Amino acid sequence: MFAPLLFSLVLSGTVAAPAPSALSAPQPPVKVWLSSKGDFFFGERAKAYAQTAEDGYLVVLHADTRGRVRVLFPLDPSNDQFVKGGKKHELKGRGDREAFMAADSGRGVVLAAFSKSRFAVEKFTQNGHWDFRALAGDSVDRDPEAALMDVVAQMQGSDRYTYDVATYVVTDPRYMGYARYGPGWGGMPYGPRVGVSIRVGRPFYGRGYYYDPFYYDPFFFGYGPLWRGRGWW
Repeated sequence: MFAPLLFSLVLSGTVAAPAPSALSAPQPPVKVWLSSKGDFFFGERAKAYAQTAEDGYLVVLHADTRGRVRVLFPLDPSNDQFVKGGKKHELKGRGDREAFMAADSGRGVVLAAFSKSRFAVEKFTQNGHWDFRALAGDSVDRDPEAALMDVVAQMQGSDRYTYDVATYVVTDPRYMGYARYGPGWGGMPYGPRVGVSIRVGRPFYGRGYYYDPFYYDPFFFGYGPLWRGRGWW
């Protein structure tokens, strides 16, 4: 008896439609993300991905930890900027390798810009290659995200575009949890050191756990006793 009643309700249109929250959320116009959630160690190869909601044109810029600006997509100015909507794209480097290497400790930025019209990249090219001097701006060191947005704005002119940003942090594991100041500096007598290093915006507090009388500290140009340390988050 229940089945016929349900069938009659469906035919009469009285069954409520699913709530908007039950439906899948709309995809952003463009999205960029990195492997390891943007948390890299020194020398690690980083993968980068981008996806657009619609067909259109894509440019992806990278400001590394030294403030150098490179283009991750298209790899060469003459390559096609067009991408299919809804498709995940891995941004490959030269030789089909990962997008870039985390070569220096610090913070870097990757910006993906999407438009329905082609990006005019000619101002930033020379002899068929990307002109790194033209890509570099005065504000890269101060505000890399703003510097990358300025490059995209010059490529697109008055046409509209949308963008997404992914930031990352590179940590040198050789210095994680190692003390860097306090009594017992290089060449000075005994005493534990207490240090702080930053990784993904969170402080890492070092704590001594064994004694190393032969530690050489390049930051203080000398040998000296040191309580090396591990730490906790």
